[in-house]
Formats: sequence, structure tokens, C-alpha cells
Amino acid sequence: MTSWAGPGGEARKLNDRYRLLNPLGAGSVRLAFDEAEHRDVAVRELRVPPELRDAAMFEARRATGLRHPSVVRVLDVLIENGAPWLVMEFVSGMSLEQAVRSRRPLPVPQAARVGVCVLSALSAAHAAGIVHGRVDPGNVLLTATGRAVLAGFGFPSLSTLPSADLWSLAATLHFAVEGRPPGQVPAPGADPFRSLVRAMLHPSGPPPLEVVRETLDRLAVDRPLDAVVAAAGPLPPQRVAAIGLAVLDRLATSGAFHGGVQPGNVLIDDAGRAWLAPLPRPGTLPAYTAPEGAATPAADLWSLGATLFLAVEGVPPAPGAPLTRAGALAPVLARLLSGDPAGRPTMDELRRELLTIAAGLA
Repeated sequence: MTSWAGPGGEARKLNDRYRLLNPLGAGSVRLAFDEAEHRDVAVRELRVPPELRDAAMFEARRATGLRHPSVVRVLDVLIENGAPWLVMEFVSGMSLEQAVRSRRPLPVPQAARVGVCVLSALSAAHAAGIVHGRVDPGNVLLTATGRAVLAGFGFPSLSTLPSADLWSLAATLHFAVEGRPPGQVPAPGADPFRSLVRAMLHPSGPPPLEVVRETLDRLAVDRPLDAVVAAAGPLPPQRVAAIGLAVLDRLATSGAFHGGVQPGNVLIDDAGRAWLAPLPRPGTLPAYTAPEGAATPAADLWSLGATLFLAVEGVPPAPGAPLTRAGALAPVLARLLSGDPAGRPTMDELRRELLTIAAGLA
């Protein structure tokens, strides 16, 4: 057992500089005071087999060069009585694991903000040739200001593949919103956050990094259209037409079948602008799936019509459901929701009609 006191009972020092103080939590990390820099630090013995010590020390010293706002910095690596030690930045906060277990799972926007921070930290590490290898809820610290920082750099990595870090990030985000690891059956749900997490956990590998980053960025600050309608009620036809234009532009830019146009995947920012989340893997809710069940642009347009129906009426479409609030948007929605794909407008026709309504000219 490690002794934390010197021969006379005084607090022990490492390298005649770091005065050891109280334990931090239940782990082996300990608070210390850096008498040279007059600051609190965290220290931990680097326990590895003797034959791996040199390699572990090399990796730990490499980690001292990693600088990022969402990384708990490794400040120093030293040998004390033949044992290697890490000296790390002291970050005041609670681990994600502690926060979820002692309170409750995080709301999606907060979990997405955690993902933004940790993904940014991992991207910086990977660019420097460093794989973390130990991303888990215990190594993600939540500060009082809401910033998430990633601890655990400087320890021997359990993997050499950056993709393993992304899988572990997804498992960590799953724990953040579900309160449990993903196991063999990740949580279901058609919302963009859970869809993204499941895609990142898929055996075929994660989606492109830019898709992951952009989706987390949006989810951290924007609200899904269905949540906006649930909170504020049906939206005015002009505003719904503007949302339709934004989604249509996204569909036209991709040029491919989206397969997930539905209110939960349409995100609204504080200014009311809409953004269609990329879908890592197709999957539309039944109420927003075209009757022909085909993977075509015309099917996406039907789903867009059903999404705009909910936005302006407050409920998903149903056979024979009346359009009581849609105003000038009603005939456009009727054509979009045609059971015959040939009866739906083209993208260019739809854009012209939505522009007219959004401008208040209809």
C-alpha cells in the first residue's frame, strides 16, 4: 500500500515539489499542491508491469504536448522511488458517471454538448497521433460551467485505432442519455441523437466524422421541430413554408434519397431557421413514410409533406384528415401527400410555391 506521509508524519512530496493531499473520489487519483507553480494538481501512480514501463513513460511524455480546452492536461511525468507518476491539471467537477448515477440521465442537448467537447478533444489527440483508448463516463468530467473535459491521457492506451475512441464515445453518450451502457441492444428511438449513437456503435464503423461533428453541434443548441410544435403549438403557414424550403434545399444538395425526413430530424435554431439532420442509416417513422415504400426522391417529398402537415396542423397526417390551419399551404400539402408519386410536385415546382407562401404573396 502506498504511504502518503513522510517519515515525520508530514505530507509526502513527489520530486520534492508536489505535496500530496487528499484523495479525489474513490479512485487512485490524489490532489497535490505544486509548490513550484503554486497551483493544485492531480497526481496518479502509473502502474504497469516493469517490462512495459519504458513504453508507458514514452507515451505519457508524448501526452504532455497535447493542449486543448477539453483535455485534462498531463503536466509532468516523473519517477519516484522507482515508480512512474503522472502529474495532471486539476479540474474541479464531477465525472459523467457520477452525475448520471447520482442524479439522472442528461437531456439530449446537454449530452450533445458533452459529445461536442469530447469529440473535439479526440480530434486534436488523433491529429497528434495519440489514441486515448480509455474513453468512458468515468473519464469525462463535467465542470461547473457546463464544459466537458476528457481525462485519462498519458496512460497506456487499450487500443491503437482512432475508430475505437469513436465507438467508446458513442457508448459514453449512450450512457449519458440512457443511464446504462449500450450492451448488445442500444436504445431505440428515431430522434437524431439516438440514431447517431446507434450508427457510431454499428459494427461496420462510424459515419463520416463530419456527419458526427455537425449533428452533435446542431443538437447541442437546436430543437427538433416536433418539440417546437409541442411547446408552441401549430406554426403559421409562412413559417412552415420557410422550414419546408430549408429542408428542400438540403434534399436537393445531397441529391440522394434521405429516408428520414420527419419532424424529429428537422432541427430549429433560435432564429427559427431549419436544418435537416443527416441520417447515418435510413429509417423513417411509419407516419412519415410514403405509402409506396420506395427509396426515391418522390418518397422524401411525401415525408416532407407529412412533416409540414404536423408543423402547421399540430398532428401527423391521417387519411381524410382536414387541413384547418394551412391556408395557402393546403393545396401544396395535398399534392405532396398524394398516394401517386407522379401526382407530387417536382422539387423546382415545390420551391417556387413555398417561396411564394414564405414571402406572404400567396
